[in-house]
Amino acid sequence: MDSYIVRGILIGGSLGVFAALLGLSDSIPRAFGVGMIGGFLAGITLERRRRK
Repeated sequence: MDSYIVRGILIGGSLGVFAALLGLSDSIPRAFGVGMIGGFLAGITLERRRRK
């Protein structure tokens, strides 16, 4: 995996945990998972933009 994807997953997971701690989600693991999915998609997008 490329560094953009890994960075996106880690940052997305962290933001998901912060959202759960702020009360925007009812479960920390669920918020972490949703954040990781969003981060993965953001990493793929950044990788595609870098290759163009």
